[in-house]
Amino acid sequence: MSLPLLDSHSRVMMFAPHPDDESLAAGVFLQRALAAGAEVRIVYGTDGERNGWPQRLLERKVRIRAEDRRRWGTRRQAEALAALRVLGMGPEKLEFLSWPDLGVTDLLLGDCRETIRHLAEIIIDWAPTHLLLPSACDTHPDHSALAVLLRLAFDNFLPQSHGIARLEYLVHGASATFARKALGFAQDAAESALKRHAISCHLTQVAFSRRRFLAYAERPERFVLSDQPAWSSGEGPIESVRRTRAGVHLQVAFALKPLRADETSLYVVGHDRRGGLRRLRATLPGRSARLDLVDCGTGEITGLGRYEGNAFRAGITLPAGLFENDRAVHVKLDRRVWFFDEAGWLEIGALRPEPVAVPWRRELVVA
Repeated sequence: MSLPLLDSHSRVMMFAPHPDDESLAAGVFLQRALAAGAEVRIVYGTDGERNGWPQRLLERKVRIRAEDRRRWGTRRQAEALAALRVLGMGPEKLEFLSWPDLGVTDLLLGDCRETIRHLAEIIIDWAPTHLLLPSACDTHPDHSALAVLLRLAFDNFLPQSHGIARLEYLVHGASATFARKALGFAQDAAESALKRHAISCHLTQVAFSRRRFLAYAERPERFVLSDQPAWSSGEGPIESVRRTRAGVHLQVAFALKPLRADETSLYVVGHDRRGGLRRLRATLPGRSARLDLVDCGTGEITGLGRYEGNAFRAGITLPAGLFENDRAVHVKLDRRVWFFDEAGWLEIGALRPEPVAVPWRRELVVA
């Protein structure tokens, strides 16, 4: 397999969770798209206004107020525009949705139908041939949540024959699942230098961790084609996953730190049998007990699961009937380290229909 080709008829749209992700994840890809004569558009999910520690460092402030965050978001927008100018694009090539920074997971778990519809309208209106989007494996919660929202936009509002090549990118974390499926390309010294220049335009970010950010310019850019089957293996604390007629079964192991009650939440997002979106959460108890599956919108218990094990290793069972069998389900264990997750969202594919047994019958042939 190889990455889809770019030419003068290509239309490349990129969804970036924050200003700087366009340069970190796809600085070389965007250069090649422009060199091929392709149209390019960048859509930013957030303005990156809650990046508190760099703001405290640069502005010598301890307390960050709401107006400080808004001003910081405006500054990060300007940095994104400067980076795109370096890569060869003007302000007409970008759009800011200005969602809450560090709040995209809340958008997903809330009443997200209109958010999903809006994402679909952006895609349909611009009609891209290539779509760059974050991977659900990314350990930044904004990245992985945006990935799920975009997946739901395609599942609910775009035709199956949309013809868009979807390329997922990973910025944060070292997902083995992503690495197994990723495709890449070599970049030359000139491309790396221009990418480094674009990254350097994000002054608020490189001021705090310059070496880490500029290191992205030396890494080959890699992408996973979204039309590949859903993950069949686990990720992070989720070692394995199995979906049967009896429900969804997860095997989890907490290697970095043991599970503590009221510390870890399990989130599950999928379609119910009427086609609506269902978003559930459960607090993992750290010992064998039932799991109350709470609707994120109403706060009501809508199902009962089971946690079998201890604070280090367990099996989790989600009952059948909560989600439509012929559509995917997305799950995540929310265990934060600073504002990063141990792993992103895991997509569990649709339950395949059982083969219908055809009774064998011997035909009597009379000569």
